[in-house]
Amino acid sequence: MKLNVKEFLNSGPSSLDQLLKMYYFHYNLLLLVVLSVHTVVFYCEGQNLVAFIMLGILLFLSMLTMIIYRLEYQVLKYFLNYYMIVKTIFLYGILFLFWKKAPEIILFFALLPLGTYNLYRFRALVLSTLIIGVFLIFFTIIPQSFFPVLINESALEFSKFKILFTFLVVALFFIFYNSKITEKKFIVRNSFTDGPQYAFTSVAEDTNDVLEKNTEMYNEIYKKIIDYLDHQMPWKKHDYSIQDLSYNFGINTTYISRAISINTGMNFKNLINSYRINYIKEEIKVNYPKYTLMYIYMTAGFKHQSTFNRAFKQIENKTPSEFIKSIEPESYALYE
Repeated sequence: MKLNVKEFLNSGPSSLDQLLKMYYFHYNLLLLVVLSVHTVVFYCEGQNLVAFIMLGILLFLSMLTMIIYRLEYQVLKYFLNYYMIVKTIFLYGILFLFWKKAPEIILFFALLPLGTYNLYRFRALVLSTLIIGVFLIFFTIIPQSFFPVLINESALEFSKFKILFTFLVVALFFIFYNSKITEKKFIVRNSFTDGPQYAFTSVAEDTNDVLEKNTEMYNEIYKKIIDYLDHQMPWKKHDYSIQDLSYNFGINTTYISRAISINTGMNFKNLINSYRINYIKEEIKVNYPKYTLMYIYMTAGFKHQSTFNRAFKQIENKTPSEFIKSIEPESYALYE
């Protein structure tokens, strides 16, 4: 049974982006809880140096969690790569500190692909995993005397138990959330396939014949595209492409382009930019200058100011600063 738009919007989180944001937020909350427990245990065991290091990590993670909670996913995703780099460096640091007595910590590197396979394309995931694996090999060839000893012998067995228990908890968390994200992606892809089903195979037919025979088909495709863009707002992703839309619908990009062109006279890029600009105009009227113009155009899907300015000028025939001035010339400062 297919889901329609209303059913989809009422099922669980309001959007895939919201679910991804909660994924980040809950993951950091989980880390805060786990690391807090470890910090208390280390302190009770008399391992004050380790407890002090863990406390510093907790303070940093607390600030990061608050930032994640306040920002939208459309902004958070721009920092995903930096977040993963910092997290990987952090894991290497922990591995260095505890390698001599608790090499089981290397298990946490196995959680990296498990936790990110829904966030990156397969090729990027494989490449990053290989790079991380190469660096891990160095730990096996470095002399043991090079590593510090931070765990007391009396607490060694319990420390290994803590590592394995933490690994299991985080792994279960990743499995749970990845199943929800995968399910949500499946729903998004299939929630707009009600109605006539078409076989899109050959693109070699004469264009005029196709348009004459399939006017209804193209109109139906266009309606589904607009419905999808209106409700799901995928154009907020700066790298959203016609290939992504093709994947969402399971329709050849040629048919999508024709459906858009026939009904609007625009290409895919201009249609997406029109959605972004309309969103930005409304946000400026309601939230500017509460939020900066940079924040507004980034949440709308523009990554660079120059691209935003050019698209705005093309669609509105005026610059962003001219538009802001025309709304409230005495209240808004000019956007440079």
